[in-house]
Amino acid sequence: MAKVSLSDMAALIKNYWAPLDLFQVNNVKIRLVKIKGKYHWHKHNDEDELFIVLKGKLTIHFKNGNVVLHENEGYVVSKGTEHQTEAKHETLVMLVEPETIVTPGN
Repeated sequence: MAKVSLSDMAALIKNYWAPLDLFQVNNVKIRLVKIKGKYHWHKHNDEDELFIVLKGKLTIHFKNGNVVLHENEGYVVSKGTEHQTEAKHETLVMLVEPETIVTPGN
C-alpha cells in the first residue's frame, strides 16, 4: 500500500457528510469527511466512534451537554450514546470506526 496525503484526499471530497474511506485496519475503517451544518440525531447501538478534527471546529451535541473539538483534538462517542454533530463552517474530520457504521451522506 502506498502512503496517503490527507490534503490530496480531502481535495477529492466534494460533498459534506459523505466519508471517504482511507484505510481499513482489521475491522476498523479510517475515514475522512467534510462536515458543514448539522447531522441528524442518532446513535450506534454496538459501536464506538472516534472523531478527530483536522481542520475547523466540530460540536458534538448530547442530550446532557456538548463537546467542542478544535483542530488536533479528538473525542470518542461511546456506543449507545445519542448524539448530533454540527459544524458552522467547513470542517475536516477523521473518523475511526468499525466497518459496520455506514454514513451515506446528509
